[in-house]
Amino acid sequence: MTERAPARGRGTARALAVVLAGFAAGDAAAAQPRTAIPWLSDSVEAPAPPAAPRARPRGRNPDASATITVTPLDPIRRDAVGLLPPATTGLPRSLWKGLTASQVASLLIDHPDLGPPAARAVFRRLLLAEADPPEGPDPRDAALLARIDRLLDLGALDEAEALLIAAGPQTPDLFRRWFDIGLLTNRATEQCDALRQNPALSPTLPVRVFCLARGGDWNAAEITLTLGGGVGSITPDQEALLARFLDPVVFEGEPDPPVPRPLTPLDFALREAVGLPRPSGGLPRAFLWSDLDEHTPMRMRIGAAERLMDAGAIDAATLLDAYRTGAPAASGGVWDRARAVQALDAALLPGAEAPLGEALAVADAALSAHGLRTVFARGYADQFAALEPAQLPPPVRVRLAELLLLAGDTASAARAAGPAPDARLASLFAIADAPRAAGTAAGDPRAAAALGGLAVRPPSTPLETRLIAAIDGGAAGPAVLEALDLLAPGSATDPASLETALYVLAAAGQRAEARAIALQTLLAPNDG
Repeated sequence: MTERAPARGRGTARALAVVLAGFAAGDAAAAQPRTAIPWLSDSVEAPAPPAAPRARPRGRNPDASATITVTPLDPIRRDAVGLLPPATTGLPRSLWKGLTASQVASLLIDHPDLGPPAARAVFRRLLLAEADPPEGPDPRDAALLARIDRLLDLGALDEAEALLIAAGPQTPDLFRRWFDIGLLTNRATEQCDALRQNPALSPTLPVRVFCLARGGDWNAAEITLTLGGGVGSITPDQEALLARFLDPVVFEGEPDPPVPRPLTPLDFALREAVGLPRPSGGLPRAFLWSDLDEHTPMRMRIGAAERLMDAGAIDAATLLDAYRTGAPAASGGVWDRARAVQALDAALLPGAEAPLGEALAVADAALSAHGLRTVFARGYADQFAALEPAQLPPPVRVRLAELLLLAGDTASAARAAGPAPDARLASLFAIADAPRAAGTAAGDPRAAAALGGLAVRPPSTPLETRLIAAIDGGAAGPAVLEALDLLAPGSATDPASLETALYVLAAAGQRAEARAIALQTLLAPNDG
């Protein structure tokens, strides 16, 4: 901020059933996709409706014999924009074959995004994938807006911004989202410059005031605020908040203004700049990025990192760094997790006197209880792989092998397990496709289901047959979403649903992700 001098689990299946049943074209066009998230700032004026065509004068055409040739231009389809090409995602370009933009938007908005971390990562891959645009016109960019809004909902601001830049944020709906990302990441300079340079993007007066102040023109900002309030273009609540933002010293000792409902990113940025309290209850994940700053109080930083990590919006290292920012101030909750991570760090140091096995077990239990076992495994993968298993007792070696499997390092996991793992570990290695003899299900129905789902075989149930037919027909997107829906219960996923979901995901080019989902379901039961 520029300084001034002091003065949902079954939704996808239901939506897919409707899509497969086939809407009439008129019904599909009439359905309005729910793409607008409620807390967007009103950063630009709504575009005026197009003017009615002027009546053509009656009379003889003076050049009626002339031949006029019209060549239609292909409309720009922003819905095809993506960050990940098919070679990276493993998904075909024809993800949404046979679906309109409105239907795609509804599928993406309704998807609950629950289940193991690897399942949620597949959903984010769908949101970022390059793909053929949906069928029919989409002048409102409904499918693209749905993808961006789900990324914002997850707190994945960098990915949402990259998608917006790739599409070109020249329309009011796209610009609103780009402007809000700038506010939430404290890098709105480019957005304010774009408003000045593009007359078609007509900023609202509160945004004009903010951008003028951010650019250092405080006098113009105050004049604009006064005029806007006088003519009613700025509401009294907005005027009071902007006035406090422009000259906070004047309001020292005054009662705090009420929190707007909904709280937009512009409101949030203005209130944060002058130190006003936050609303009670949780903020949207997208508002939490500023809390990752190293100067944020430790508890607040950990809370933000855990929520963003839950949605896959940050990496494991960012969360673990939050646990290491200072000495735990109390016991229970976040403090126990921070204390466990710091104790494990100390036990992993060369020559450490603390017993490694105990520190590893405590940290594993603390983070697993909060659904963070996969994150824990990934964050410590390199350090775990560097340990010498022969120096560890058997129970610690088993735990180490499990964590390395969750981290995706099957070679190090095999070394930790030793040459003769028990039947349970053998089945896990078979699921991970580790370089050892295939294992059995060891009496675990879910392990047997995972092995069945990963097997190369023809479909064995009507549901598998239907979803494989959709994939073979080019409509992999809805099939993948329905498979992910089956995984929403996490560790409570029944064996039949687990087998079908893994089988469909593998058939859709997501075999590695299906293996990771299976391991996380079996080894990280709280991660769902």
